[in-house]
Amino acid sequence: MFEAKTQESIQSELKTIYEKELNGQVSTIEGTFIGDNLAANAVEFEKSYAEMSLIVDAAFAQTSWGQYLTMRAAEFGIDRKEAVKAKGIVTVTGTGVVNSGAIFSTDGGIQFQAVNTTTINGTADINVEAVEAGEKGNVAAGTVVKIPVTITGISSVTNEKAMSDGYDAETDASLLSRLLLHVRNPITSGNANHYREWTLSVAGVGNCQVIPLWNGNGTVKVSIIDENKDIASTNLINQVAAYLDTVKPIGATVTVSTPTYLDVTVSARVRVVTAYKDTYKEVLKKAINDYLIDEGFSSDYITASSIISIAKIGQIMLATGVISDYDELKLNGDIQYITIAAEKLPRLSTLEVTELE
Repeated sequence: MFEAKTQESIQSELKTIYEKELNGQVSTIEGTFIGDNLAANAVEFEKSYAEMSLIVDAAFAQTSWGQYLTMRAAEFGIDRKEAVKAKGIVTVTGTGVVNSGAIFSTDGGIQFQAVNTTTINGTADINVEAVEAGEKGNVAAGTVVKIPVTITGISSVTNEKAMSDGYDAETDASLLSRLLLHVRNPITSGNANHYREWTLSVAGVGNCQVIPLWNGNGTVKVSIIDENKDIASTNLINQVAAYLDTVKPIGATVTVSTPTYLDVTVSARVRVVTAYKDTYKEVLKKAINDYLIDEGFSSDYITASSIISIAKIGQIMLATGVISDYDELKLNGDIQYITIAAEKLPRLSTLEVTELE
């Protein structure tokens, strides 16, 4: 089995070989011509071994990365999902023509371009998409307010709703997960694994639940969340539905949906660390909600195995460092875990904490 070698071990081997060939007639100790020559060669050989070690890592999916993982996955027909441009609507005011490709931007310089040419006489809504693909294009409502290049007759622009459906290129972890799903599971003939693989291949989909025979023979329901582990937009739902229609078995009726929120209330008495008296509530809220987001959607709809652990909530609260102790911890008013049903996304609705003396 291949094993990388260090400079020291290489230099030692070179000295042994050299001394054997010359019967010890020439010195190889440090400072001699031969000794320093062998040391210099050992440095370069060590670099070569390091490169060879990377070649070995790149050859296997679970240790590969970047373009090498992309090529490895492509051998099995799994393509890395590319970044997607955010889309939305801007409201333009003025009198004139906004040509396709006209640029609008936020104060921070995130640019959007008009999708179609539109004549404006007063105000009008224009469909736009981000110039650069990625999640950074999902800007908040009221932030697209600049016209970097003057458009004759147009005086102002704004976006009444947030831009959405911008996604970064697929991460190595996500691509590896899809590759392992493909090679480790029986995927054939439109079974549940097949629908899962098809759905996860759509850019923007973060996870899914596949529910066979949900409404009788021949029916399949696919519930999706986006890459941010949140409910999917109508646009993303439609994209998944359109793609599944092209690959599903003949005769199957497929419904694509997204989960609804499951409100979670957390209450407890806590002993607050003095330095965090003013901020501890916000810190606790974020930590708890991060846990709910990470753990809140299981791909296994059959067992509904996902739970909100009351013990885990307690650990997370202590791990923030803003409290030193707690008692009377309850979830939705009860001292027990909460089972997350299929097609549900838990989110913290209320955090009720009182301070222990």
